[in-house]
Amino acid sequence: MEQFSADDFHLVVDDRADVHVNSKDGCFYLGWFPLGRPGADGEGWRIAVTGTATVPGYHISFGVETPADVVAAAVARVLETSRGL
Repeated sequence: MEQFSADDFHLVVDDRADVHVNSKDGCFYLGWFPLGRPGADGEGWRIAVTGTATVPGYHISFGVETPADVVAAAVARVLETSRGL
């Protein structure tokens, strides 16, 4: 979670204990669903990047058992490459 400064990101833990991190500009989202994402079979992590008029957005999903450091590495790379979308 040290990748997410309070100046740039919102952090929410909901009533299911799912964790949601959103960039304040709305371009990045990370969701962690320890018991699985509702409606998504086995999905434990979801990264989404909002596109622009000229660059398409995308999303990446990881299973519930995916180690957090693997997801953290993916998040770091996504944040590096999506700045300024």
